[in-house]
Amino acid sequence: MTWKSRTRLENRYLLLIGIAFFFIGSVDFLHALTFRGMGVFPDFGIDLTAQLWIVARYLESISFLVAPLFLIRNRENRNKEAENRHRESIEGSTFAWKVFLVYAAITIFCLLSIFIFKNFPVVYIEGSGLTPFKILSEYIISFILLCSLFPLYIIRDKFKHKVYRLLAASIIITILGELSFILYTHVNEFPNLIGHYFKLLSFYLIYEAVVDVGFEEPYSLLFRELKHREESFRQKTIFLGDEYSHICRMIGVNRILEPNNINFEEDKDQEGYHSFSQHFPGIGFQLDGDFAPISIQGPVEEMTGYGKEDFLSGKVSLIEIIVPDDQPLVFENRQKSKSNPKFIVENEFRIRKKNGETIWVREISRRIPGKSKGSGKIQGLIYDITERKVAEEALEKIDRIRIKEIHHRIKNNLQVISSLLSLQAEKFEDREVIEAFRESQNRVASIALIHEELHGGDNLDALDFAGYLQKLTADIFNSYRVGKDGLSLKLDLEQVFLGMDTAIPLGIIVNELVSNAMKHAFSDKKEGEIHISLHSKENPGSLDGLSGSCPECLENNNFHYVLTVADNGRGIPEEIDFRNADSLGLQLLTILVEQIDGCIELNRDHGTEFIIWFSNSGN
Repeated sequence: MTWKSRTRLENRYLLLIGIAFFFIGSVDFLHALTFRGMGVFPDFGIDLTAQLWIVARYLESISFLVAPLFLIRNRENRNKEAENRHRESIEGSTFAWKVFLVYAAITIFCLLSIFIFKNFPVVYIEGSGLTPFKILSEYIISFILLCSLFPLYIIRDKFKHKVYRLLAASIIITILGELSFILYTHVNEFPNLIGHYFKLLSFYLIYEAVVDVGFEEPYSLLFRELKHREESFRQKTIFLGDEYSHICRMIGVNRILEPNNINFEEDKDQEGYHSFSQHFPGIGFQLDGDFAPISIQGPVEEMTGYGKEDFLSGKVSLIEIIVPDDQPLVFENRQKSKSNPKFIVENEFRIRKKNGETIWVREISRRIPGKSKGSGKIQGLIYDITERKVAEEALEKIDRIRIKEIHHRIKNNLQVISSLLSLQAEKFEDREVIEAFRESQNRVASIALIHEELHGGDNLDALDFAGYLQKLTADIFNSYRVGKDGLSLKLDLEQVFLGMDTAIPLGIIVNELVSNAMKHAFSDKKEGEIHISLHSKENPGSLDGLSGSCPECLENNNFHYVLTVADNGRGIPEEIDFRNADSLGLQLLTILVEQIDGCIELNRDHGTEFIIWFSNSGN
C-alpha cells in the first residue's frame, strides 16, 4: 500500500518506514523458518536464528532513527517544491526507488555474510548462551530506538496525535523486547518468550499507525500536505477578494448593497484613481467611447511584452492579444457597457504575450457617463491572476483526488462486506439462508459497482447509468446463469447521467427485479427474455406502449425519466399486491421508489413489467 502511494505520499517518514518494514518482515520471515521445528535449514543451528534477528532489529532501529530526518527536510522544502507539482511527484517516486535499492543492498549484503561467506559475528553458542556481540548489539539497538523518539517528538505535528502515540508506543515496546532478549541463556526460557510477545505487539501498533489509521483515514495522513496547500490557497483567495473590493473603489465604483438591489455610484475623484494605478501591480487604462486607448499606466511591457506606445498608436490592440476563445466574452461585455453606463465590466480571460506565453488576467472597468448615451470615457484596471488560476486548478485537483479516494475506499469496504457475506453463507446448509446471504451480497455488490464506476470515470458527480446497467446486469446473469442458458437479456438504454442519490436506489431496484426474474419467472420454462429500457420522458419512443399503464405517473410533469424492467415469464399472480407484499425484495422496491420520489406501476399482461418514473433529484 505504501509503495502504490509513493508518488503522492509526501509524508516521507511513512514512505521510508513502509519500505523498511518490507525488508524487516522478509528477514523476520527467514528468522521464523530457521526454527528447528520448521525443518527448512536443518544444517544451521540456533545461531542462525539469532543472527537474522539481530539483522532485522538493526534495520528496524536505524529506520526509525533516520526516517524523521527525511520528513524534516521535506517540510523545509515544501514551499519551494510547491512551484512544481509534477517534479515533486517524480521526486517522490525516485526517493522511493532509492530507499528500496539501499535497503535491498543492505539486506542482501547481510544475508550473504550469514549464508555464503559465513563471516557474520557469532550471536549464540549452544550450551553457553548469548555472546558479547549479541548482548552489546541489543544495548546498541535499544539506544538507537531511544534516540529515535526525540526526532519523532519534534515532527509530531506532522501526524495525527493518535498516529504519533502509536509510533512512539511501538518504539518503546520494541526497546522493552530487546532488553528482554539480553536475559536468556536458552531459547526456551521465559524472557525469550516475552520478547517475542513484545515484538508482536510493537508490529501491531505499527500496523495501526501506518496501515489502519494512515490509509483508512487518508485525509489525516496521505493527504495531510494537500490539506495544508488547500488552506494556503483559500487564504490567497480571501486576500484576492479583499484586493478586488479595493480595486472597485479605486476605479470609481462604490457598491451599495441593499436587499434585492445593487446600485452603483460614481466616485469623481480621478486623482485617487491615477495615484492608485501608478502603484498598483497591474495596468491602469482609460479608453474613449469606441474603446480606443487614451492613456495606459503600469507595467505594460512586463505583462504583455508590448510597450505603451504600441497600444496608444494602435499598432497593437488588447483584442488582438486575447486568446481567440475568450474574445466573444470581452465583446459581449463591451456591448453591455455601451448600452448601460452603470454596467461594471468584469472579465477573466487569457492573453498571449509577445513571447508566446499565455497568462490569465482580470479586467474590471466602468464607463464614466458622457453627455450622450454610449459616450464617455472608460476607465479600469487589468491585473495578472495566473497564480490564482493555478491555485484554483490545484484545489480542483485536490477535490477530485479526495472524491476518487472516497469512492475507491467505499468500493473496497463494500467488496469486503460482500466477501464476508459469501464466507458466512458457506457455514450454513439451509438453502433459504444461503439464498438470503446471496441476495444481500448482490445488493451490496450493486452499490459497490456504482462507486467503482464513479472512481474510474471522469465525471465524479454523476454516473453514466446506462453503462452501469450493462455491467450490473451482466454480473447478475453470471451469478444466476447455472441451469438458465436459455435466458437472454435485451437492453434498450439511453445515455443518462444520474447523481448518487438517485443511482444507488435505482441500482438496487434493478438488481432486485432482474434477480427475481432469474429466480422465479422462468422456473417452468427453459427459454425466456428479460428486457430493460431506460429513456428520458422527452424521448417520444420511451412512451410507446406505456400510455395506459400508469396515467398518474404519465401525467406528472416532474418526472424526467422512465425505466422498465420486463420479462416474458410466468408473471406475478393477480392476488399478490406488490406494494404490500411480505417479500423483502418487493418491500425494498416500494421503499426505494419512494426514496427517489418516483412512481412505480406493475403491468401483468405479458409476463411481468415494472415501470418506474423518476427524476434526477440527486444530481
